[in-house]
Amino acid sequence: MKTLLLCLLTVTASYNAFSQQIIGRVKDKNNRPLEGASVSLAGTADGATADSAGRFSFPTRATGALHLVISYIGYKPKQQPVQLNVPVEITLDKDPATLAPVVVSAGSFTAGDQSKGAVMTAMDVISVAGNGGDVANAVRTLPGAQQIGEREGLFVRGGTGQETRQFVDGTLVPQPYFVTLPGLPQFNRISSPFLFDGIIFSSGGYSAVYGQGLSGALIMETQDLPEKSSAVIGISPMVAVAGVQRLARNKRSSFSLNTRYMTWQYYARLVPQNPEYAKGPAYSVTEANLRARTGKTGMLKVYANFGYNQTGLYRDDIDSAGLKNKFEAQDRNLYVNISHRSTPGKNWRLDLATAFNHNSTDIHRSLTDAQKNPVFIPDTPFRQKENYYNGTATFWQAKGVVSRYFTGNHVLKAGGEVQAGEQDHLYAGFAEMEWKLYHSLALRTGLRYEYSTILRDAVLAPRISMAYRLSDGSQLNAAYGVFYQKAETRYLLAAPYLPQAKASHYILNYLRHSSGRLFRAELFYKQYHRLLKTAPHLDMSGSGHARGVEFFWRDKKSVQGLDYWVSYSYLHTERNHLDFPKMMAPSFASPHTLTVVAKRFFEPIRTSVNISYALAAGRPYYDISAKGVLRDKGTAKTYNVLNLGLAHMLSLFPKWKEKDFTVIAAGINNLLGTRQVFGYEYSYNGQRRMPVTLPATRNFFIGIFMSLGIDRTDDFLNENL
Repeated sequence: MKTLLLCLLTVTASYNAFSQQIIGRVKDKNNRPLEGASVSLAGTADGATADSAGRFSFPTRATGALHLVISYIGYKPKQQPVQLNVPVEITLDKDPATLAPVVVSAGSFTAGDQSKGAVMTAMDVISVAGNGGDVANAVRTLPGAQQIGEREGLFVRGGTGQETRQFVDGTLVPQPYFVTLPGLPQFNRISSPFLFDGIIFSSGGYSAVYGQGLSGALIMETQDLPEKSSAVIGISPMVAVAGVQRLARNKRSSFSLNTRYMTWQYYARLVPQNPEYAKGPAYSVTEANLRARTGKTGMLKVYANFGYNQTGLYRDDIDSAGLKNKFEAQDRNLYVNISHRSTPGKNWRLDLATAFNHNSTDIHRSLTDAQKNPVFIPDTPFRQKENYYNGTATFWQAKGVVSRYFTGNHVLKAGGEVQAGEQDHLYAGFAEMEWKLYHSLALRTGLRYEYSTILRDAVLAPRISMAYRLSDGSQLNAAYGVFYQKAETRYLLAAPYLPQAKASHYILNYLRHSSGRLFRAELFYKQYHRLLKTAPHLDMSGSGHARGVEFFWRDKKSVQGLDYWVSYSYLHTERNHLDFPKMMAPSFASPHTLTVVAKRFFEPIRTSVNISYALAAGRPYYDISAKGVLRDKGTAKTYNVLNLGLAHMLSLFPKWKEKDFTVIAAGINNLLGTRQVFGYEYSYNGQRRMPVTLPATRNFFIGIFMSLGIDRTDDFLNENL
């Protein structure tokens, strides 16, 4: 390792010693310097940030035709030719499509390659070590999200994974994850970050345009037309991917088809897993995307996703010495989203969307002996371990939003939606006004109305947010909102009278963003007024609360070429829900969570090195008997994991008409091999327990991926916030 570091330092020193300078100044039309403007040399990692006079300079070894890429919040990005050692003057124009200087942002993080002031980009998502390129997993490195390793979902500020909902182009994704497996996290069906142009992660206080999320929302907007046609292919021991994207000659429409297949069958032979896999787990996901311009201002987008999962596994039975629990599952899901955006008149915008989801799931649980032969025992608790479930669920949604833009950057949004399931129809109407009261003060007020046919109940959810810009350019934000969410269908079928769960959010936020650095601090308090109780009776008499403070720091300037962020969350939460006998801290909530992400691209060897580290205080665990008696409790070990990711970029066929962009990627999850214990599973009588841990101490990944038509080099090199 020391030899490798010495080589890298030598290469870097040699690189800087013989470089020449790029010199210039960035200003606006009024000749005012734009401090903090980001300047980089296209196709390289060379760049700098403009100082208080708008001036910049940086060394480079690049030769030939050189182009600068310049960007600044609130201004249109620009490319401009440049010569070595020749000063250049760059003038940026204001971008009218950019958000006003004061933006209400309490409770929300914004991501996306086109989002000014974004915290994460699509390249960030795939380059965060250990997340598998999954949007939801990458969000876990932001404050508010818990480090949950034994089940899927975004657990936000003391809320369950079901309390944070996902939306695509304005519509709800009812089943974003594959069927739940015992003690294992599942994959997100819709996970590719390059599918999305904008991503907003809200850990509370989100817009009245969205609903049915008690704790948070992951709001994703798909891209419009691509810049050019492209194709992608990739292979690894666990994953095979292939896709094609075709842009029409008139550049008014495009079509794409992508498929990926994942299986752990061969990997598990190299790295033993616990539980033992009998089938797979195997996944197949096929995506189709059609985008077309309609008229002068319209954009039609059709997205379809079909996913299939088959899993079979054996786990040691905790209630016996030699038996095993066999779990088999098949999951088929079709999701289709159709949206249309247009400007029917001056200062008007109309967004229409509809979505359809159909899911079919088969689950079979049974007992076997040590030789995997079926065993049936009619006594408790063994007879409860033999069951079969076959279910289907169909969901349909339609939504419309009308936006009216007024002089002074005021915006009024109003609309309605219907969500139709097999047992219930939910009707909603909403209105929201964004007021720019002064150049340093903004206000957003909203109201959401919902009516459920199965509950025969209507609710009103007021929401209000405010932002105030301070003299130094930093910003104070505050938000309040009421949020509702229906109980899961399985409970509503048994008790259709259950009212919606209710939570109130209170948020105070401070944000400072300039010169390649971002600091954010947030205080929050969340009160649960109604939570589901399954014992002693099925009702909504549960309650709870959550409060805490969060900090986020991202820095791309202090160390040349290094991009890193640090996130810390303190959480104090208790709830009385499900079978809890009293108010207790839930088993999915850690009081302290720290995450660190660091990325460095070494251009001379065209290699990106990424690390992520997560440290979370131990979560509580409980053993609650069938009669509601708390028999045991404790605190699990501290969660401590370091992940490493490497990506080497090259071109295998540089002389092709469409030069390939190829990446050889490798990674190790839990590099230090620490043993993670998320909690314990207890026997029926409470006399035995088994730790819930990772399937393997470490996970390894290596693969090669090739893109034709789109060169992602600049995405890797672009360090702009």
